[in-house]
Amino acid sequence: MSEPTATILGEPLRREVDGAVDDLLTAGLGRAGLRAAPPACADPRRPTATELRRRAVHAAYRGLVDVTEAGGYGRYFGPGDDRGIAGIEYLAALRAPDGAGSTTVMLQIPADFDPAAPHLLAVASSGSRGIYGALPTAAEWGLRRGWAVVHTDKGTGVGAYDLDRARGYRIDLSLAADPADPLLQWWPAAAPELEAYARREPHALLFKHAHSRQNPEADWGRHLLQAIVAAFELLNREFAGRVRRPLVPERALIVAAGVSNGGAAVLRALEQDRAGWISGALACEPNAVVTGRTEGLEIRGGGGATVRGAAIGLADYTGLHFLYQPAALLAGPEQDAPLAAVSAAARPRLEAWCAGLQAAGFLPPGPLAAAVEAARARLLEAGIVRPALALGHFNVAGAVWPSLAVSYGWAYARRAPWEPYAGASFAAVDASGRPRPLEDAEAAQLAADSHGIPPSGAVAICVPDADGVRRAAHEGTLELALAYASDRLLAHASRRPSGLPADRDAMLAAVARGQAELPMGARLGNRPVVILHGRADGLIPVNHSSRAYYALNQRERGSRDELRYYELEHGQHFDGSLPLPEFAARYVPMQAWLCRGLDRLLERLTAGTALPPSQVIRSRPRGSGAGGVPPLEERHLGALRADPGADAIVARDGALWVPD
Repeated sequence: MSEPTATILGEPLRREVDGAVDDLLTAGLGRAGLRAAPPACADPRRPTATELRRRAVHAAYRGLVDVTEAGGYGRYFGPGDDRGIAGIEYLAALRAPDGAGSTTVMLQIPADFDPAAPHLLAVASSGSRGIYGALPTAAEWGLRRGWAVVHTDKGTGVGAYDLDRARGYRIDLSLAADPADPLLQWWPAAAPELEAYARREPHALLFKHAHSRQNPEADWGRHLLQAIVAAFELLNREFAGRVRRPLVPERALIVAAGVSNGGAAVLRALEQDRAGWISGALACEPNAVVTGRTEGLEIRGGGGATVRGAAIGLADYTGLHFLYQPAALLAGPEQDAPLAAVSAAARPRLEAWCAGLQAAGFLPPGPLAAAVEAARARLLEAGIVRPALALGHFNVAGAVWPSLAVSYGWAYARRAPWEPYAGASFAAVDASGRPRPLEDAEAAQLAADSHGIPPSGAVAICVPDADGVRRAAHEGTLELALAYASDRLLAHASRRPSGLPADRDAMLAAVARGQAELPMGARLGNRPVVILHGRADGLIPVNHSSRAYYALNQRERGSRDELRYYELEHGQHFDGSLPLPEFAARYVPMQAWLCRGLDRLLERLTAGTALPPSQVIRSRPRGSGAGGVPPLEERHLGALRADPGADAIVARDGALWVPD
């Protein structure tokens, strides 16, 4: 693969911030603003770009990290002195790798950046978030050290499009009505079918990740490498006449870091970085995909049953959870897990779901107690570890699985916007759950407030009800779950369920083709790389992502790659949920270890200090007493050890051994 190129579309947007009224890290909000309600706009129907940026930064922080004092913000991560970071911020649109559409890139240059000794941190947004989606996590580590930070939205971003009014959004999050605007995030191609769809599905909304027909995940690595190219073009634009020679990647220290899907983008970029620009990297809880490449590998221990031939892909484990997790919530071991009270209130619906699975032949007939234990067993047998099952109440209440099934299924299949599968579509909804137009203020602020895949804010997933009327399916429906059940899952049923969509086979075949574009090789180019994952991650299963990736790397590359895998015993995926007492009592923040992992990586790159061996980090939950949950302390976080002893994660005899 040749070195990547980047074509900047239109004129980049440049913003200079003073570090007081506005800053690079918190958009001028500071700790108090981040802990308060979302910042209001003077005119919600006509917000300024500055107001939208501030709302987007607030939404990113509150969705991704714990900003409370008790949770460690300002002590173990985040700015310790709450100082604002002055500097320059560029926003640019880049032509996508396939030439269709664009991605958003942001370069932040703190005032104390030294162009004579350039350090660049390359980051990618988590999930399907917009360009500020890595700011609270990896980016803050770099900005606090005077590094330039380049961001990519990975070709996903929010990229919403309002079919009612034919409006999209620019890279500065403002509404746009001109399809020729070079700074558009995304605008669907004109087609008679799209016009007919708009008439047939009034008030439907489109989103770039689901509807662009790009399958952007396949290009996440190239997006990050393109962002690095764009960063140096913008740096040279900024420092023209002030440096003796142009800034180039070969004469800079470049580190890449990301969380979740951003972590997956980092690993993909490393595998494609033939020029060797990236000196080292950290991927935190990455959606690493190695399906079809781990035959013969086993993963043993680590809080779950032995997994053979790991791993399965996102579409498979999403379908697995979507189908079985609502029923498994009624099983005994999960009754005292976080947000169990939410499920208790929804018990009639969960029991009906379980009965539906029994009627469809997916669970054994008879007593409810035996059926729900069978549902839980299916998840465990598939390699979902026991600590992750405790997050099921959160996932079901938050509609995680229908959200992923619909958006990623649409993306993998490269299905046109006017080809909704199983009748699913996206729209704002009224009190009865029926689609409605976006209000002016909602539309004006959507790109700042949304995380990129519905349900998000006022936007819901809608499906036809028994009378054919579209309504919100807030937690998904069993019919939708069955529609996305793979052949692997259908094999569990005693008979083929009735009522499956007529185009099911064609749709799932297209999803499989999209997934076939994604597997990674786990070959990292002999440079220091850290993968960090929480054992209790209820979203991205450790066995099917980080553990499988590390196991494949050890089999294929062994000691030739300097890869370390650290598993945080009491870490889970959503640090933004840690302010909730039920979460704070059980889990410790991944963000603290992201920062520590980057510290260790920097020591390795600059001082040659060896990275500790792969290991389980033995954390300690805070618990809860009469006074509530105590503040986070050093003893809760655990430690990386040069000699982990019995906590070492090792690969031998064709298996990865993870201590329980």
